[in-house]
Amino acid sequence: MSSYLILTLTALVIFLGTFSVYRLYLHPNSKFPGPKLWAISRVPMAYNLARGRLPYRIAELHDKYGPVVRVAPNDLSFITAEAWNDIYGKPVGRPQLAKDPVAFLRNPNDYADLLFEPDPTEHGRMRRNFSHAFSEKSLRDQEPIIGSNIEKMVTRIREVCKDPIDITAWLNYVTFDIIGDLTFGDNFQCLDSGNLHPWVSNLFTWVATIGVLGMFQSVLPVAHLLLRMAPKSMRDSEKYHRAMTKERLDKRLANPNPRPDFMSAVQRFVDRPYGLTYMEVFQTCSIFMVGGSETTATTLTGMVYYILRTPRVYNLLVEELRSTFKDSSEINMANSGKLNYTIAVVNEGMRILHPLPGNLRRVTPPEGWVVAGWKVPGNTLVAVDSYAAYHSRSNFHNPKEFVPERWMSDPPAPYKNDKLKVLQPFSVGPRNCIGKNLALMEMRLILAKIFFNFDVEIMPESVGYVEGLKVYTFIKRPPFMIKMTPVAV
Repeated sequence: MSSYLILTLTALVIFLGTFSVYRLYLHPNSKFPGPKLWAISRVPMAYNLARGRLPYRIAELHDKYGPVVRVAPNDLSFITAEAWNDIYGKPVGRPQLAKDPVAFLRNPNDYADLLFEPDPTEHGRMRRNFSHAFSEKSLRDQEPIIGSNIEKMVTRIREVCKDPIDITAWLNYVTFDIIGDLTFGDNFQCLDSGNLHPWVSNLFTWVATIGVLGMFQSVLPVAHLLLRMAPKSMRDSEKYHRAMTKERLDKRLANPNPRPDFMSAVQRFVDRPYGLTYMEVFQTCSIFMVGGSETTATTLTGMVYYILRTPRVYNLLVEELRSTFKDSSEINMANSGKLNYTIAVVNEGMRILHPLPGNLRRVTPPEGWVVAGWKVPGNTLVAVDSYAAYHSRSNFHNPKEFVPERWMSDPPAPYKNDKLKVLQPFSVGPRNCIGKNLALMEMRLILAKIFFNFDVEIMPESVGYVEGLKVYTFIKRPPFMIKMTPVAV
């Protein structure tokens, strides 16, 4: 037995050694720089993801190795502006790069949706139908719904701000109530109750888990086993999410006289030729619930934090808002789009604390691909890692500093050479975020309403809030305590 054991161990060592030598020196991606252990195995990547530290670690690797880093045997990370179009765009005469099929672990019985549909033609059909809900006209029609929820947020904060409040929670309340109103014609009463709806609370656990399991699926491709190993609470959360989505969607579709919202622009295409199936609408509504709220709330939380920690920015923002408007009711979609400094603050906020600080990986075709001048072998995962790109000294001067002025038409001298085109918070190409204009409008309005109506200061326990935030697909945000004092109007 001991001889067999020795032979087995010897064979294993030889195999692993040969395997490692191949991946380090003979693999098609061996020419790309990066740490040796990451080049041999996906385990370091999976380990950092499970710890909620992957975007930060990849940024450190780019600081050491440069604009392209091999972060796994078959996985390359880029941080240049040119890489965005090369990876996510659709160059003339070339195909669109496919999504990583195992980036997120999904039930194999799921129907397609706008986010995960792998086929470019089918995705294009779905996007054309959903795009009506996000047109400029639709946004104008939906502005009263969005505005009424934001005004309710201001009113409710006035009622409770005698004591410090957790602004993270209130930003979640307003963004989830808005997306509920727009998607299902009815909000979740989060602002009324001062609590997250149980449905909303369940979403965080589910989204974080499918991202982590997706990474481990790429290490050990046994999706069915991982799904069975998932905690019962997670499986129950998915079932609850589906049940609530169906209940709300069916109720909205049955409404004969709805207000203008997403569904009023979409439902006329349901079950029509070249339109949408009910299940495609159902699955996509599930995605809207997360993508249309959590991302906006996270970005706004970061903006509020950095504004409060940068007195110069705070003073300039307040001055612009309170010198432009005499009453909160004057702040609307059209007027907020003319606030130069507020818009610069929003841009800087999306740079310094992007809500999806990881990546959107694509697969190169078998014949290979060129990314930012690099010849990449076929069947390689490629991505722009947004956190690394937005915090790289090669792209931004003082990247860890909150400097909205870098986005002004005439930035201060040290920031004139910043590579602003590297900031693509909504991605680019045929699969960029369909809700970009809605998100920008929401962020401008909410930010303007907060700092027009309140004097705001950070509580001592929340100083350093952004340090060490963990990332599980989305950023996991603990309470962020601030003091809000109503301004006399």
